Amino acid sequence: MKTFIIYPTDSQLNGGSFLNNDDSFVKATNFQDIHDFETLSHKDVLIYLLPSSLINSYRFEQNKNLSNQNNIANFISEIDVQLINEVSANEFFIINDLGFVIDRVIYKKINSLLSALRCKVILLPDYFLNQKNDLDMVTEFNKKFLFSFSDRTGTSIEADSLEQYLDIINYSLPEFNPIISVQDKKAQKLLGGHKSKASSNLFQELAIKDFNSLPNLFKFNISFKNIIKKMNFKKLELYAFGALMALMIATPYTLIALNNNYEDIYKQETFNLFKKLDKNTKRVVTPKLQIDQLINQIPDSYQTYNNEDNLKNLEFLTSLGEQFIDKVEIDFNTNSAKITLKSMPEIQYNLIRNIVSKFNITILDEDITLAKNLASGLITIEFKQ
Repeated sequence: MKTFIIYPTDSQLNGGSFLNNDDSFVKATNFQDIHDFETLSHKDVLIYLLPSSLINSYRFEQNKNLSNQNNIANFISEIDVQLINEVSANEFFIINDLGFVIDRVIYKKINSLLSALRCKVILLPDYFLNQKNDLDMVTEFNKKFLFSFSDRTGTSIEADSLEQYLDIINYSLPEFNPIISVQDKKAQKLLGGHKSKASSNLFQELAIKDFNSLPNLFKFNISFKNIIKKMNFKKLELYAFGALMALMIATPYTLIALNNNYEDIYKQETFNLFKKLDKNTKRVVTPKLQIDQLINQIPDSYQTYNNEDNLKNLEFLTSLGEQFIDKVEIDFNTNSAKITLKSMPEIQYNLIRNIVSKFNITILDEDITLAKNLASGLITIEFKQ
């Protein structure tokens, strides 16, 4: 596992310098673009030090009983008068009782670039390079001066603004007496009278800190491209993942198509069954509808009140069980019908023979063969007037 510490050296946040643990973070090397670090693996760590001049930090004790959104709202209401731009133009964070404000455009740019990397990313204000609890520190870094205060807030100041900023600090914090680590002679004079210490390898100290205690401002941008990079798929795994995704998308449509096909088959088979009952059948939904269609086919000259009532006992056909009816021939002139049965259970057939009178029907003739307790053959029935 490798650890890289990088920081920008231009206002566009593209190029910069980096150090790594190969030489114990001694030599800084320039880079042209953050994409240069796309070769890092998921085992590597990249610490990005964002200029503190781009971030405002505040001490803010969050209410543990409130949601993060409510705490953010309270934080904004507390510091909004100090903002130099609109509230909506900023991103707000509360981490470990520290509140941070950063321009939304700047944040989205750097966060988007870092999200394209496979390695673990930590995005920190650069004043945490020399931040120590309960101590005020001033450190020279990247042509700026990092101020980290005992309350864990901080900022970075350009050399040209150092004197003016010190006047503000000395007025607001009369007891400000930081430990300094600067090489600039003018800055040393301005900070004269303050304690100093020999410069140490701050990068190495930062790399071994517990990052869970540091305010990591990085939020992974979820996108298909970033996920693919983060998962570090090999080519074969990528093809398999693509095939799996395509299968997941296509499966619902395939199941719907199969279900529609089965429904069409069911309707057609049902139609074919009732077609055997009546050659003129155009549409079949239920046996009751089939009976109604048969009645509607009666010539007008036969549709007297009595005839219509009597012929409604065609419902007798449904009692036979449509699966056992092979063919039906109805003669409306004689109010009779010939029914061809196929493989009807003998018990069911005998039961129907005993209750036909309830349907106002008489069995005129039976030509039935019994085999293996199944009845097949032709019966002739008459609809009583």
